[in-house]
Amino acid sequence: MTSIATPFRLALLPAAAALTLLAACGGGGDSGGSTAAVSQETAQAMSANSAVVPADSTDAAASVLTTTQAVVAGGTASQTYNCAGGGTAVFTATGGSLASLGNGQLDAGEVYDVTYTNCRGSAGAASLNGSATLTVVSAAAGNIEVTTATQGIVVTLPLRTVTLNGSSTLTHTVVTAGATTTTTNRWVSPQIVVTSQRGARNSTFTLSAVDISRSVSVTNGVVSGSSFSGTHTMDAVLPNGSWTITTATQSAVTYDANGVPTAGALTITLPNNRIGVSVVPGTVTVTLDRGADGTIDQTWTFTTTAAVADAG
Repeated sequence: MTSIATPFRLALLPAAAALTLLAACGGGGDSGGSTAAVSQETAQAMSANSAVVPADSTDAAASVLTTTQAVVAGGTASQTYNCAGGGTAVFTATGGSLASLGNGQLDAGEVYDVTYTNCRGSAGAASLNGSATLTVVSAAAGNIEVTTATQGIVVTLPLRTVTLNGSSTLTHTVVTAGATTTTTNRWVSPQIVVTSQRGARNSTFTLSAVDISRSVSVTNGVVSGSSFSGTHTMDAVLPNGSWTITTATQSAVTYDANGVPTAGALTITLPNNRIGVSVVPGTVTVTLDRGADGTIDQTWTFTTTAAVADAG
């Protein structure tokens, strides 16, 4: 069986676009528990974090898989491997057969315990530090599914550093049609703790009931479009506030080749309120339904250009 490791740095663009979707990630002191407490700042913070953190966490989980594929393809079990993009890694492999364990690929039934030290699977890819265990559920041409157990693994992405603690299942699919290759990662987890560091800002998120899909299309080596969809519940502990929300995409959030959001809709459910986020070309609209009774009580609209310019 064959597994395919693609340069996952290309899939990081949607996360950067999501960050610009609603200005800087923040967190007002409002918990969302009262029907009147949600301010514009809080609504924007919930919307931004809801889009960015799960997306970046999916990217981080996928980076663990693609980096492991590169390490296994180029290294030998129990020996230190110099990662293609810098740093080192060492892995042990069990399960499978003697032949499959030595073929440089991830095959069904194999288990890999990997320790990374500033390891990048390729130039420009995410940097990994720490340990992870990957169990290969299935593997075929263009499709691989693994379960992961991460013990404080630190993944350095372009806009933030993400630490993952917990277990998840990742399905990585690559489809090529003509000059276009589309990579889709579906990330599922009953519960996983994510620590996000961006500059001097540190926040902790407990994600539960996670089912997120991220896709990126590359045409002739250039990103031509990407999307994000799925649902999750987030318990957020931020420097200046905390809250619990459940987010579901009503239609996938899509991005142009430059990573600018062009379409999509999200619904964010709080204990007593509901926030809607709608994207059309050039415009982002955030609505607040106090009491979640179906009546829109407040609406904020701004341009995607302004959002990109104001992003922290």
